[in-house]
Amino acid sequence: MVDDRQTRRTIARMWLISSLLLTFIAGGCSNGPATLGNGQAYQGTELDGIAPNFRLIDQNGALVSLSDFRGRVVVLTFMDSVCKDTCPITAAQFRETYRQLDLDEVGQVVFLGVNVNLEANSVVDVSNATDEWRLTEIPGWHFLTGDQAEPESIWKAYAIAVMTHPDTEVILHTPGVYLIDPSGQERWYISVPSAGEGNPQWISPLSEILVIHIREILKEK
Repeated sequence: MVDDRQTRRTIARMWLISSLLLTFIAGGCSNGPATLGNGQAYQGTELDGIAPNFRLIDQNGALVSLSDFRGRVVVLTFMDSVCKDTCPITAAQFRETYRQLDLDEVGQVVFLGVNVNLEANSVVDVSNATDEWRLTEIPGWHFLTGDQAEPESIWKAYAIAVMTHPDTEVILHTPGVYLIDPSGQERWYISVPSAGEGNPQWISPLSEILVIHIREILKEK
């Protein structure tokens, strides 16, 4: 008998990979559109199943594993350490998410970024990005990096496609944010367009969607 949970998870991952095609239209490291045909407010794509574990070095030179954060909600994304457009915007949304959480909530949430730039993958690179994007404002932030084989295996595990634009040399990658619950289960994948003219007005900011789902998950503890 086919595992229905695994089937749903596979379908969700196929959708994540297909969303990369939209970045070619934007011409850079950018988020795909978060629209629904029925006009309902977008809240993300529900997932299930254990989040693949990994271990990389963070911006402080410390070895960090996803499993280190069992018991807390993990906000996980994939970022280019030298990105100049969408990744800094995602970072700003993470800072806003952190600001919106209550004092008793912030200690139960960690924010992780996995580097997708193998040409700028040193501890210095992710440390500089952390400083530039002001992610030092989030005590629970870790920007993770490693040698080529290590990040690539993680991209594959999370259905993150990474490639270089043939004309601009800009790194393109599958956009969005995973939410992982305290038991290590994948719960949501969220991808919203960057704020800008022409975006549907009913799409909530990433920070607002994250706060809603984080609080829902924390209530289950």
